[in-house]
Amino acid sequence: MSVDPRDPWSWPVHTFESPLGPIAYVDSGGEGSPLLLVHGLPTAKELWFPLIPHLPPGLRIVALDLLNYGASGKPRRQVHHREQAAIVDALRRHLGLGEVTLIAHDLGASVAIDVMGAHPEGVARLILMSPPVYPEFREPPVVKLLRLPGLGHGLLALATPLLFRAAMGRGLVHRARLTPRIRRAMIDPYRRDKGALRRNLWWGRPAEVFAAYPEIIRRIAVPTMIIQGCADPYIPHAQVQRLHQDVAGATVRMIADGAHFLPIDAPEEVAAAIVEHLAAHPRRSDPPLRAHARPASADGPQGPRGA
Repeated sequence: MSVDPRDPWSWPVHTFESPLGPIAYVDSGGEGSPLLLVHGLPTAKELWFPLIPHLPPGLRIVALDLLNYGASGKPRRQVHHREQAAIVDALRRHLGLGEVTLIAHDLGASVAIDVMGAHPEGVARLILMSPPVYPEFREPPVVKLLRLPGLGHGLLALATPLLFRAAMGRGLVHRARLTPRIRRAMIDPYRRDKGALRRNLWWGRPAEVFAAYPEIIRRIAVPTMIIQGCADPYIPHAQVQRLHQDVAGATVRMIADGAHFLPIDAPEEVAAAIVEHLAAHPRRSDPPLRAHARPASADGPQGPRGA
């Protein structure tokens, strides 16, 4: 397949050897401002693929699979958020990206807070999407159920595809946009490694993992945007309001026709918010943002349309 800068499905998958295992990522190779995209639970880099064609051409777009997700390595243990954050920053340095716009979703947004705590020098702008970042965050009941010894492990062993589809579907207004191609890219790695999803679900308790986040959040000094779906069933709006208050100068964009998995659910609206943030906070080194044509399909030119 030839490489199309507008179609992330055509981009080759590269590997970065981190100290904890190989990290799979795609890279647009553009010469413009660098965007580093970090997915959350239970997705993978393909979460961003419906969104990318709606962004202006020429941007340097890098999307990675966190450890234990997608095509990245599967250590036989839980990987802590701080370790994921160190890997994200190591990939940034490996690629020579300089200061990036860090765009992160769900638990990827939690990892992004750890990036801001330990490696803030690498981030010029920050966009947090559907972010669980406070110690008081209450995990969805399905996560608590699947963590139960015995019962949870049994359910994962017997019905991972069904549970994945149910959890993703609940977080989408437009369920048909979770196409078979996207779904396969995210769930097939869990079929190949039966323990990966269980390890990801055991990422830790919010009261412990997020304990230092309020202080880190108050220290964030880069332009920050928070993007949230009005129909998000997983992230309380009160947490978004608190984050808005705690980050000096932060802006919030509410997506009226979107739920939790916004890059799939509302790619055009999210892309417009990202472009707005880039344009509002330009860097001297940024070339002008170029206009772009509307993409034909979120699955790429060769991808299926139906769910």
